[in-house]
Amino acid sequence: MASMNSPGPNSPPSSLGIHITGPNYASLTQRTSEDDDDFSDSEREARSQSRRTMGPSHGIPMISMISPTSPGNIYSKQSPPEDKSYFSPTLSIGARSPFARRPDTLYSFGSNTVRPRSDSMTERLIAHRAMQSTQWKVHWRTPMLMTCSFVTGVMLAIAQHLLYKRLHHMEIADEEKKVLYVLYGRALAYLCKVAFGTCVVLVYRQRSWRTFRSRALTVLSIDHLFDAVENPSLFGNWEVLSNAPIAVMIALVFWLIPVATIIFSPGALTFGTFLDREIVNISVPNLDFSTESWKNYRVPNVTADGMSQRAMIFYNTTDPAKEPHREGWFDYYDQPSAELSRVAILLAYNSMSHPNTMQGARQAMCGGPYNCTYEQTFVGPGYQCEEVANGVNDDKKLAELGAPFNTSLLVPEGRYIYHANIDMGDYSRPQKNVTFQKGRAGVPDGPIPDDLGVFKSEPVLWIGYSVNSTESLVKDSPYAVNWTHRYDPHVMRCVHHETRYTVLWNYTEPSFSATATKREFLSPVVDTNFSRFDDGLTNEDDPQPVANFVSPRTNVQLYKKTAAYHAMGQMLRTFLRGEVGMEAPLPGPSYAQPESDITKTRLVDKSSEPKADLQTELEDFYTDMILSLLSLPTMLVVQNDTTQVDRTRYQPSFVYVPVRLWQCYVPVIFITFLILLFGFWTIWEDGTTFSTGFSRILVTTRNTTLDDISRGACLGNDPFPVELMHTKLKFGVLGEGTEMDYLGMDSVQSVGHCAFGVASEVVPIKKGVPYAGLQRRRIRQEGGNEE
Repeated sequence: MASMNSPGPNSPPSSLGIHITGPNYASLTQRTSEDDDDFSDSEREARSQSRRTMGPSHGIPMISMISPTSPGNIYSKQSPPEDKSYFSPTLSIGARSPFARRPDTLYSFGSNTVRPRSDSMTERLIAHRAMQSTQWKVHWRTPMLMTCSFVTGVMLAIAQHLLYKRLHHMEIADEEKKVLYVLYGRALAYLCKVAFGTCVVLVYRQRSWRTFRSRALTVLSIDHLFDAVENPSLFGNWEVLSNAPIAVMIALVFWLIPVATIIFSPGALTFGTFLDREIVNISVPNLDFSTESWKNYRVPNVTADGMSQRAMIFYNTTDPAKEPHREGWFDYYDQPSAELSRVAILLAYNSMSHPNTMQGARQAMCGGPYNCTYEQTFVGPGYQCEEVANGVNDDKKLAELGAPFNTSLLVPEGRYIYHANIDMGDYSRPQKNVTFQKGRAGVPDGPIPDDLGVFKSEPVLWIGYSVNSTESLVKDSPYAVNWTHRYDPHVMRCVHHETRYTVLWNYTEPSFSATATKREFLSPVVDTNFSRFDDGLTNEDDPQPVANFVSPRTNVQLYKKTAAYHAMGQMLRTFLRGEVGMEAPLPGPSYAQPESDITKTRLVDKSSEPKADLQTELEDFYTDMILSLLSLPTMLVVQNDTTQVDRTRYQPSFVYVPVRLWQCYVPVIFITFLILLFGFWTIWEDGTTFSTGFSRILVTTRNTTLDDISRGACLGNDPFPVELMHTKLKFGVLGEGTEMDYLGMDSVQSVGHCAFGVASEVVPIKKGVPYAGLQRRRIRQEGGNEE
């Protein structure tokens, strides 16, 4: 078929006559009076008014043409409307090659051509669809997708929680693995967004179609509703906001879901430091004084790393060089070992309030770079002190116990603020009543006395001290002549005991502490007492009972342990022995006169005066001196012991805060669940499900009014005609009269058709009505027959 506007090279010669009939319209066919009988009086009046007001250009005038070469076919040519301003200018195109005309045809506005359908499959499809009608049922796919997407979103949120929980406090040194785990979490967050977003979108589609059915909206607003999940312009359209508030809220939820899932939920997993705490059993050094009971200085004790362990004491022996190990020989106590002296001196002079420790003690005790605490129990020597005098002239109990002095020696009556008598009944060195071989100190020369090396008694510490109360003396005080403040004298008595210690170690960087939480005094080291002369003085040479003496000949193991305890006490007494005098402030000047090594220790304050709580300080000082043995791992008494250690450390790792994750997901899950329920209710109320794909637009825009008003905009390109964007449309059933006008009274069957249209031509869709849609146009054959 050739174009009628400009003949092409293959067009028939102009001499061939073309028979032109009167103009017909594709959209409005001529009606007969019989046809009008099918309408009611009101409908006929409306059609009559429409014919009077409608100009000839309101249809599409078509000129019927018959070609001499094919008289059996009828061709049509579009006739331009008289009112040139009604439509946009038509597009003039060039000539097209002629092709055969089939009875069933389509046409395009302004193309001046009629194109045939030549696809047999399409013809069969048309024939099949001719008897179909709408099926009112809820298809399973959309509800299933809505449910599955919601459940999937919840499962993905739980999976993200489990992943983060597994990573919580996990120490990962590999940086690539750290990044990989973070990406896993973000991937789960993104998939959660997709799942929840899919559920919301499916519900939104159902609700948007409900809006199209109930409200007449401009094409611009319909565009915004269709594009709401892709283009946020919807939220700036007041018409949509006011006419479709529910759809807008659902769309808003869709846009906010990524904020909660993708942006904030990964923030629940951070990377930082955390306090790692664990309770483990670790081998830590402890004290075991019983090891001294089996020590033979002739046989070295070598550790696994080749170090020789050191004893706490040096021994003398009765074993002569000429006759080694002759019958009756024995070893006996001489003095503290050099290692013990070094430990004691370092503790006494460091002025710290804790025992000495070895280098790297925290890591060694805690089993690594940790802070730790643990408790240990061991048995060792300890001084049990009690106060026997408090205040001036409080001497009664002192006399009963046979104290070597009373409070008269102490300030304010005496000149001493510190006085110690700590050597009464001490082990003598060298031993009495024996001569020794030259060149071999300690080896007796001649008969060996029965009491050689025997511990008959353990010295009792008698310590007196005065404490400045900082309270000024009254003028009538007898001591106001020399003293400005009241001094309170105290006397304490300390007895050496075998003691069970419970010690709490606390290694917390950068310092540590060791606190004796419990001291259980078991028995005196040497359980003897001094007798007295008739005048009441103490007889230091006759301790009783003799049965409690500790001899190196009878019980060697007990003797060596007692010797170790005695050596430990001897080192303490080294720093307590002596006095500290005090010059009175009147006439002055007042100053301390130290004659004791106690002023070199932490037992005195800055003015060299004894501390107010000297009794407690002395017990703690001696405990710390004992615990300082652990600073020298080569000491024989230092033995490893498995102990339960509570250790902590700050280490870099993932830190997961579950509440942050669920603060993001709980609102999303809850709101999405409500939207899901609302979607089910909408589907049940509508009786069917909807979608927004091209197929749905294809079948819901079949309306001649839309064909007419969209003329000149069929390409769909920008800029789109403004008058179309502001045209209001509504989705519904085309009104009966309008539909018959669109289809032609004599060319269709009277069936309902659902489509977008202007508000005046549509009526509401009724649930359950079997709408069939447009029927096939009947092609008028030249012989006047219809298909």
